[in-house]
Amino acid sequence: MTQPLNHHGIVEQFINEFWNRADVQAAERWLSADYVDHAYQPADRSGLQQTLAAINSSFPDHRWSIESSTAEGDLVVVRMRMQATHQGDFRGTPASGNPIDVSAYRTFRISNGQIAEHWALLDTATLLRQIGSAPTPQNACAR
Repeated sequence: MTQPLNHHGIVEQFINEFWNRADVQAAERWLSADYVDHAYQPADRSGLQQTLAAINSSFPDHRWSIESSTAEGDLVVVRMRMQATHQGDFRGTPASGNPIDVSAYRTFRISNGQIAEHWALLDTATLLRQIGSAPTPQNACAR
């Protein structure tokens, strides 16, 4: 009999399947039915899936790596890094072909073996500078 994944394992599997493999069905497997997303709009699975579609369009070769992970109780916090090439429009900036390397922090709340809530903070200002754009309240703070 296989052991259930610990909280770290759940988050790691989700990141690998959803973000790195761009498997939108991973949301069905790993997110609870009442999932709430505090980073994207709408604040549910569809907001997260729309964000993945936007990232895939702008940075089709994106790769996320977990640099550190900490768990306490039902929360898992990860410090991540996204590396990619800017190959499509991103928040009004046309494809530059520039490489990007940015940090992100994500917090996940786990309930009954699934992700129930998510918060995220991407270093969007650095990303915009790397693609040759100046951060503005409109492009840096878009959800």
